[in-house]
Amino acid sequence: MTINCVAVVVLLVISAVIFVEGRVDTLSAEEELDLQRQLTILNKPPVTTIHAPWGDTYDCIEFYKQPAFDHPLLKNHTIEMRQEIVSTRSHLLEMLTNQVDECPKGTVPIRQTTRKDLIKAKYLSPNADPDKQYRAGISYKAKGIGESIYGASAIFNVWTPNVTQDQFSSTEIAVQSGSSEELNVIRYGWTVDQQLYGDIVTRGFAYWTGDGGRNTGCYNTLCSGFVQTHDKYTLDLPIGESSIICGTQITLEASIYLDRQSGKCYLTLLNSIQIGYWPIELFPAFAPGATYIYWGGRVKAGKNGITPPMGSGRMPNEYPACSGFFQHLKYIDTNNQFLQPKEIEYTIDCPEQYAVEYYPDDNILHFGGYGGSNCTSS
Repeated sequence: MTINCVAVVVLLVISAVIFVEGRVDTLSAEEELDLQRQLTILNKPPVTTIHAPWGDTYDCIEFYKQPAFDHPLLKNHTIEMRQEIVSTRSHLLEMLTNQVDECPKGTVPIRQTTRKDLIKAKYLSPNADPDKQYRAGISYKAKGIGESIYGASAIFNVWTPNVTQDQFSSTEIAVQSGSSEELNVIRYGWTVDQQLYGDIVTRGFAYWTGDGGRNTGCYNTLCSGFVQTHDKYTLDLPIGESSIICGTQITLEASIYLDRQSGKCYLTLLNSIQIGYWPIELFPAFAPGATYIYWGGRVKAGKNGITPPMGSGRMPNEYPACSGFFQHLKYIDTNNQFLQPKEIEYTIDCPEQYAVEYYPDDNILHFGGYGGSNCTSS
Protein backbone atom coordinates (compact mmCIF):
# COMPACT_ATOMS: atom_id res chain seq x y z
CA MET A 1 0.00 0.00 0.00
CA THR A 2 1.10 3.59 -0.58
CA ILE A 3 -0.03 7.17 0.41
CA ASN A 4 0.84 10.19 -1.69
CA CYS A 5 -1.79 11.73 -0.81
CA VAL A 6 -23.56 24.74 -12.93
CA ALA A 7 -25.97 25.31 -13.88
CA VAL A 8 -27.06 28.60 -12.37
CA VAL A 9 -30.34 28.36 -10.50
CA VAL A 10 -32.27 31.61 -10.57
CA LEU A 11 -34.02 31.94 -7.24
CA LEU A 12 -35.86 34.99 -5.96
CA VAL A 13 -35.12 34.85 -2.26
CA ILE A 14 -34.70 37.79 0.08
CA SER A 15 -33.40 35.70 2.96
CA ALA A 16 -33.73 32.32 4.63
CA VAL A 17 -33.82 31.82 8.39
CA ILE A 18 -31.84 28.83 9.63
CA PHE A 19 -31.38 27.28 13.05
CA VAL A 20 -28.05 25.75 13.97
CA GLU A 21 -26.89 24.86 17.50
CA GLY A 22 -29.66 26.96 18.96
CA ARG A 23 -28.61 30.03 16.95
CA VAL A 24 -30.79 31.84 14.47
CA ASP A 25 -28.93 32.85 11.32
CA THR A 26 -30.03 34.39 8.08
CA LEU A 27 -28.86 33.54 4.59
CA SER A 28 -28.64 36.44 2.19
CA ALA A 29 -29.95 36.11 -1.35
CA GLU A 30 -26.35 35.73 -2.55
CA GLU A 31 -25.67 32.96 -0.03
CA GLU A 32 -28.87 31.20 -1.01
CA LEU A 33 -27.87 31.25 -4.68
CA ASP A 34 -24.45 29.87 -3.77
CA LEU A 35 -26.16 27.11 -1.80
CA GLN A 36 -28.26 26.14 -4.81
CA ARG A 37 -25.15 26.20 -7.03
CA GLN A 38 -23.37 23.80 -4.65
CA LEU A 39 -26.37 21.46 -4.59
CA THR A 40 -26.37 21.34 -8.39
CA ILE A 41 -22.68 20.43 -8.41
CA LEU A 42 -22.92 17.81 -5.68
CA ASN A 43 -26.13 16.07 -6.80
CA LYS A 44 -25.44 14.77 -10.29
CA PRO A 45 -28.11 13.07 -12.43
CA PRO A 46 -27.98 9.42 -11.31
CA VAL A 47 -28.02 6.23 -13.31
CA THR A 48 -30.09 4.80 -10.47
CA THR A 49 -30.90 5.72 -6.87
CA ILE A 50 -30.60 3.55 -3.77
CA HIS A 51 -32.67 4.19 -0.64
CA ALA A 52 -30.69 2.76 2.24
CA PRO A 53 -32.57 1.14 5.16
CA TRP A 54 -31.08 3.67 7.61
CA GLY A 55 -32.68 6.59 5.79
CA ASP A 56 -29.91 7.94 3.54
CA THR A 57 -30.27 8.16 -0.22
CA TYR A 58 -27.36 7.31 -2.53
CA ASP A 59 -27.17 8.13 -6.23
CA CYS A 60 -25.19 5.83 -8.49
CA ILE A 61 -23.16 8.27 -10.59
CA GLU A 62 -20.99 7.47 -13.59
CA PHE A 63 -17.46 7.30 -12.23
CA TYR A 64 -15.96 10.22 -14.13
CA LYS A 65 -19.06 12.40 -13.66
CA GLN A 66 -18.89 12.34 -9.85
CA PRO A 67 -18.67 15.71 -8.02
CA ALA A 68 -14.98 15.31 -7.12
CA PHE A 69 -13.89 16.21 -10.62
CA ASP A 70 -15.67 19.59 -10.48
CA HIS A 71 -13.05 20.87 -8.08
CA PRO A 72 -11.09 23.66 -9.85
CA LEU A 73 -7.74 22.11 -8.81
CA LEU A 74 -8.64 18.85 -10.55
CA LYS A 75 -9.11 20.17 -14.09
CA ASN A 76 -5.97 18.37 -15.23
CA HIS A 77 -6.37 15.34 -12.97
CA THR A 78 -5.86 12.07 -14.85
CA ILE A 79 -8.91 9.80 -14.75
CA GLU A 80 -8.60 6.14 -15.70
CA MET A 81 -11.86 4.54 -14.69
CA ARG A 82 -10.93 1.00 -15.73
CA GLN A 83 -8.04 1.07 -13.29
CA GLU A 84 -9.74 3.06 -10.56
CA ILE A 85 -13.15 1.56 -9.95
CA VAL A 86 -13.04 -1.40 -7.59
CA SER A 87 -15.48 -3.98 -6.32
CA THR A 88 -14.43 -6.19 -3.43
CA ARG A 89 -16.34 -8.03 -0.77
CA SER A 90 -15.42 -8.74 2.82
CA HIS A 91 -17.46 -11.01 5.07
CA LEU A 92 -15.99 -9.22 8.08
CA LEU A 93 -16.95 -5.74 6.87
CA GLU A 94 -20.40 -6.89 5.84
CA MET A 95 -20.86 -8.30 9.34
CA LEU A 96 -19.84 -4.98 10.91
CA THR A 97 -21.25 -2.47 8.50
CA ASN A 98 -24.56 -1.73 6.89
CA GLN A 99 -23.68 -1.36 3.26
CA VAL A 100 -25.26 0.36 0.31
CA ASP A 101 -26.64 -1.94 -2.39
CA GLU A 102 -24.14 -2.40 -5.18
CA CYS A 103 -24.23 0.26 -7.88
CA PRO A 104 -24.34 -0.76 -11.56
CA LYS A 105 -21.05 -1.38 -13.31
CA GLY A 106 -19.18 1.82 -14.10
CA THR A 107 -20.94 3.84 -11.39
CA VAL A 108 -20.20 4.68 -7.75
CA PRO A 109 -22.50 5.54 -4.82
CA ILE A 110 -22.58 9.20 -3.76
CA ARG A 111 -24.77 10.19 -0.81
CA GLN A 112 -27.36 12.78 -1.81
CA THR A 113 -26.63 16.18 -0.30
CA THR A 114 -29.53 18.25 0.99
CA ARG A 115 -29.83 21.96 1.57
CA LYS A 116 -29.84 21.28 5.30
CA ASP A 117 -26.60 19.30 4.98
CA LEU A 118 -24.80 22.26 3.43
CA ILE A 119 -26.16 24.72 5.97
CA LYS A 120 -24.99 22.51 8.81
CA ALA A 121 -21.61 21.98 7.16
CA LYS A 122 -20.98 25.70 7.42
CA TYR A 123 -20.74 25.25 11.19
CA LEU A 124 -19.23 21.78 11.36
CA SER A 125 -15.58 22.28 10.44
CA PRO A 126 -13.32 20.68 13.04
CA ASN A 127 -11.65 24.08 13.14
CA ALA A 128 -14.89 25.72 14.26
CA ASP A 129 -15.15 26.28 18.03
CA PRO A 130 -11.64 24.89 18.65
CA ASP A 131 -11.88 25.84 22.31
CA LYS A 132 -14.68 23.29 22.71
CA GLN A 133 -12.78 20.38 21.12
CA TYR A 134 -10.53 18.04 23.07
CA ARG A 135 -8.22 15.24 22.01
CA ALA A 136 -6.63 12.35 23.86
CA GLY A 137 -4.13 10.25 21.95
CA ILE A 138 -0.58 10.15 20.68
CA SER A 139 1.25 11.69 17.75
CA TYR A 140 4.35 10.99 15.72
CA LYS A 141 6.30 13.75 13.99
CA ALA A 142 8.81 13.52 11.16
CA LYS A 143 12.30 13.76 12.58
CA GLY A 144 14.26 16.58 11.02
CA ILE A 145 15.08 17.45 7.43
CA GLY A 146 14.91 14.51 5.08
CA GLU A 147 12.25 12.45 6.83
CA SER A 148 8.75 12.49 5.43
CA ILE A 149 5.67 10.50 6.33
CA TYR A 150 3.56 8.89 3.61
CA GLY A 151 0.69 7.51 5.60
CA ALA A 152 -0.61 5.84 8.73
CA SER A 153 -2.65 2.82 9.71
CA ALA A 154 -4.08 1.10 12.79
CA ILE A 155 -6.83 -1.14 14.11
CA PHE A 156 -9.25 0.59 16.49
CA ASN A 157 -12.33 -0.46 18.40
CA VAL A 158 -15.79 0.98 17.73
CA TRP A 159 -18.15 2.47 20.32
CA THR A 160 -21.45 4.32 20.52
CA PRO A 161 -20.93 6.96 23.22
CA ASN A 162 -23.88 9.00 24.45
CA VAL A 163 -23.79 12.51 23.01
CA THR A 164 -26.24 15.40 23.04
CA GLN A 165 -27.44 17.36 20.03
CA ASP A 166 -24.50 19.78 20.08
CA GLN A 167 -21.70 17.37 21.07
CA PHE A 168 -19.75 14.77 19.13
CA SER A 169 -17.42 11.96 20.07
CA SER A 170 -15.05 10.28 17.62
CA THR A 171 -11.98 8.15 17.09
CA GLU A 172 -9.63 9.12 14.27
CA ILE A 173 -6.38 8.67 12.41
CA ALA A 174 -5.05 12.00 11.10
CA VAL A 175 -2.24 12.67 8.63
CA GLN A 176 -1.23 16.30 8.27
CA SER A 177 1.36 18.89 7.30
CA GLY A 178 1.72 22.66 7.23
CA SER A 179 1.11 25.47 9.68
CA SER A 180 -2.21 25.93 11.50
CA GLU A 181 -3.13 28.71 9.05
CA GLU A 182 -2.37 26.53 6.00
CA LEU A 183 -3.03 23.11 7.51
CA ASN A 184 -3.24 20.17 5.10
CA VAL A 185 -4.98 17.26 6.81
CA ILE A 186 -6.90 14.05 6.15
CA ARG A 187 -8.80 12.45 9.02
CA TYR A 188 -10.68 9.18 9.03
CA GLY A 189 -12.46 7.24 11.76
CA TRP A 190 -15.86 6.77 13.34
CA THR A 191 -18.07 9.32 15.05
CA VAL A 192 -21.40 9.84 16.78
CA ASP A 193 -22.47 13.31 15.67
CA GLN A 194 -26.12 14.34 15.52
CA GLN A 195 -25.36 17.63 13.80
CA LEU A 196 -23.44 15.94 11.00
CA TYR A 197 -25.69 12.90 10.49
CA GLY A 198 -28.97 13.71 12.24
CA ASP A 199 -28.96 10.59 14.44
CA ILE A 200 -27.07 8.92 17.30
CA VAL A 201 -25.71 6.06 15.19
CA THR A 202 -21.98 5.34 14.97
CA ARG A 203 -20.81 6.09 11.44
CA GLY A 204 -17.63 6.33 9.50
CA PHE A 205 -16.45 9.81 8.60
CA ALA A 206 -13.65 11.58 6.77
CA TYR A 207 -12.58 15.21 6.85
CA TRP A 208 -10.02 17.04 4.70
CA THR A 209 -8.71 20.52 4.07
CA GLY A 210 -5.81 21.99 2.12
CA ASP A 211 -5.70 25.40 3.77
CA GLY A 212 -6.69 25.10 7.42
CA GLY A 213 -10.39 25.05 6.53
CA ARG A 214 -10.43 28.66 5.32
CA ASN A 215 -11.59 27.98 1.77
CA THR A 216 -11.26 24.24 1.18
CA GLY A 217 -12.34 21.00 2.78
CA CYS A 218 -15.38 19.34 4.26
CA TYR A 219 -16.71 16.16 5.80
CA ASN A 220 -17.21 13.17 3.49
CA THR A 221 -18.60 14.31 0.13
CA LEU A 222 -20.18 17.61 1.24
CA CYS A 223 -17.84 19.33 -1.22
CA SER A 224 -15.90 18.32 -4.31
CA GLY A 225 -12.57 16.59 -3.75
CA PHE A 226 -12.85 12.97 -2.62
CA VAL A 227 -12.93 10.47 -5.49
CA GLN A 228 -15.17 7.49 -4.72
CA THR A 229 -13.77 4.32 -6.30
CA HIS A 230 -15.67 1.51 -4.56
CA ASP A 231 -19.05 0.54 -5.99
CA LYS A 232 -20.53 -0.35 -2.59
CA TYR A 233 -18.72 1.01 0.47
CA THR A 234 -18.64 4.76 1.17
CA LEU A 235 -17.08 7.13 3.71
CA ASP A 236 -20.18 7.68 5.80
CA LEU A 237 -21.73 4.25 6.32
CA PRO A 238 -23.28 3.42 9.69
CA ILE A 239 -21.43 0.71 11.61
CA GLY A 240 -23.86 -2.01 12.57
CA GLU A 241 -22.29 -3.13 15.86
CA SER A 242 -20.38 -1.58 18.75
CA SER A 243 -17.95 -2.94 21.30
CA ILE A 244 -19.15 -4.10 24.70
CA ILE A 245 -17.41 -2.65 27.74
CA CYS A 246 -15.03 -5.32 29.05
CA GLY A 247 -16.58 -7.72 26.53
CA THR A 248 -16.59 -8.41 22.78
CA GLN A 249 -14.67 -5.79 20.82
CA ILE A 250 -15.77 -4.64 17.38
CA THR A 251 -12.77 -3.31 15.46
CA LEU A 252 -12.05 -1.60 12.18
CA GLU A 253 -8.72 -1.37 10.37
CA ALA A 254 -7.98 1.72 8.32
CA SER A 255 -5.04 3.24 6.48
CA ILE A 256 -4.39 6.54 4.75
CA TYR A 257 -1.62 6.21 2.15
CA LEU A 258 0.09 8.96 0.12
CA ASP A 259 1.11 7.38 -3.16
CA ARG A 260 3.91 9.45 -4.68
CA GLN A 261 3.78 7.66 -8.03
CA SER A 262 0.06 8.14 -8.68
CA GLY A 263 -0.31 11.38 -6.74
CA LYS A 264 -3.28 10.03 -4.78
CA CYS A 265 -4.05 9.82 -1.08
CA TYR A 266 -5.82 6.48 -0.70
CA LEU A 267 -8.24 5.44 2.04
CA THR A 268 -8.31 1.67 2.58
CA LEU A 269 -10.28 -0.40 5.10
CA LEU A 270 -9.40 -3.88 6.35
CA ASN A 271 -6.17 -3.76 4.34
CA SER A 272 -7.99 -4.58 1.10
CA ILE A 273 -11.10 -2.44 0.57
CA GLN A 274 -10.10 0.76 -1.19
CA ILE A 275 -12.92 3.27 -0.67
CA GLY A 276 -11.37 6.01 -2.78
CA TYR A 277 -8.76 8.74 -2.75
CA TRP A 278 -8.04 12.44 -2.49
CA PRO A 279 -5.88 13.76 -5.36
CA ILE A 280 -2.58 15.23 -4.17
CA GLU A 281 -3.46 18.47 -6.00
CA LEU A 282 -5.70 19.29 -3.03
CA PHE A 283 -2.79 19.24 -0.59
CA PRO A 284 0.14 21.50 -1.51
CA ALA A 285 1.91 20.75 1.79
CA PHE A 286 1.84 17.00 1.07
CA ALA A 287 4.12 17.35 -1.96
CA PRO A 288 7.23 16.43 0.09
CA GLY A 289 5.17 14.11 2.32
CA ALA A 290 3.35 14.67 5.58
CA THR A 291 5.01 15.68 8.83
CA TYR A 292 2.58 14.62 11.56
CA ILE A 293 0.26 11.72 12.47
CA TYR A 294 -2.29 11.53 15.26
CA TRP A 295 -4.08 8.44 16.62
CA GLY A 296 -6.73 8.92 19.28
CA GLY A 297 -10.07 10.38 20.25
CA ARG A 298 -11.63 13.78 19.60
CA VAL A 299 -14.74 15.18 21.26
CA LYS A 300 -16.66 18.41 21.17
CA ALA A 301 -18.31 19.90 24.23
CA GLY A 302 -21.83 21.25 24.04
CA LYS A 303 -22.64 24.95 24.18
CA ASN A 304 -22.95 24.56 27.96
CA GLY A 305 -19.34 23.37 28.12
CA ILE A 306 -20.24 19.82 29.15
CA THR A 307 -17.99 17.21 27.53
CA PRO A 308 -19.20 13.83 26.17
CA PRO A 309 -17.68 10.39 26.82
CA MET A 310 -14.71 9.44 24.66
CA GLY A 311 -14.18 5.89 23.42
CA SER A 312 -15.86 3.46 25.80
CA GLY A 313 -16.38 6.19 28.38
CA ARG A 314 -13.85 4.57 30.72
CA MET A 315 -10.51 6.03 31.81
CA PRO A 316 -7.67 3.86 30.43
CA ASN A 317 -5.53 4.29 33.54
CA GLU A 318 -8.41 2.82 35.58
CA TYR A 319 -9.82 0.27 33.11
CA PRO A 320 -7.11 -0.33 30.47
CA ALA A 321 -8.79 -3.46 29.12
CA CYS A 322 -12.19 -1.75 28.88
CA SER A 323 -11.28 1.53 27.18
CA GLY A 324 -10.95 2.76 23.63
CA PHE A 325 -7.86 1.40 21.91
CA PHE A 326 -5.67 1.44 18.82
CA GLN A 327 -3.58 -1.61 17.93
CA HIS A 328 -0.74 -2.10 15.45
CA LEU A 329 -0.10 1.61 15.00
CA LYS A 330 2.07 2.15 11.93
CA TYR A 331 3.40 5.00 9.84
CA ILE A 332 4.78 4.76 6.31
CA ASP A 333 8.29 6.04 5.70
CA THR A 334 10.04 7.27 2.55
CA ASN A 335 10.77 3.67 1.57
CA ASN A 336 7.09 2.73 1.82
CA GLN A 337 7.77 0.61 4.88
CA PHE A 338 5.16 0.30 7.63
CA LEU A 339 6.98 1.09 10.88
CA GLN A 340 5.93 1.33 14.51
CA PRO A 341 6.33 4.88 15.85
CA LYS A 342 9.19 4.90 18.35
CA GLU A 343 9.28 8.50 19.56
CA ILE A 344 5.72 9.54 20.28
CA GLU A 345 4.18 12.52 22.04
CA TYR A 346 1.09 12.45 24.24
CA THR A 347 -1.86 14.73 23.53
CA ILE A 348 -4.29 15.16 26.43
CA ASP A 349 -6.27 18.37 26.03
CA CYS A 350 -8.53 17.82 29.05
CA PRO A 351 -6.74 15.69 31.66
CA GLU A 352 -9.59 16.12 34.13
CA GLN A 353 -11.84 14.04 31.88
CA TYR A 354 -9.64 12.02 29.54
CA ALA A 355 -6.43 10.00 29.69
CA VAL A 356 -3.99 8.10 27.46
CA GLU A 357 -1.76 5.07 28.02
CA TYR A 358 0.62 3.78 25.33
CA TYR A 359 2.37 0.42 25.64
CA PRO A 360 5.21 0.32 23.05
CA ASP A 361 6.10 -3.33 23.65
CA ASP A 362 2.58 -4.33 22.56
CA ASN A 363 2.11 -1.33 20.24
CA ILE A 364 -1.28 -0.60 21.72
CA LEU A 365 -2.81 2.71 22.73
CA HIS A 366 -5.59 2.95 25.34
CA PHE A 367 -7.48 6.24 25.54
CA GLY A 368 -10.80 7.74 26.57
CA GLY A 369 -12.69 9.05 29.54
CA TYR A 370 -15.99 9.84 31.15
CA GLY A 371 -16.59 13.43 30.08
CA GLY A 372 -19.47 15.05 31.87
CA SER A 373 -18.12 18.38 33.08
CA ASN A 374 -16.29 21.44 31.85
CA CYS A 375 -12.61 21.29 31.00
CA THR A 376 -10.61 23.96 32.79
CA SER A 377 -7.03 22.97 31.91
CA SER A 378 -5.11 21.54 28.98
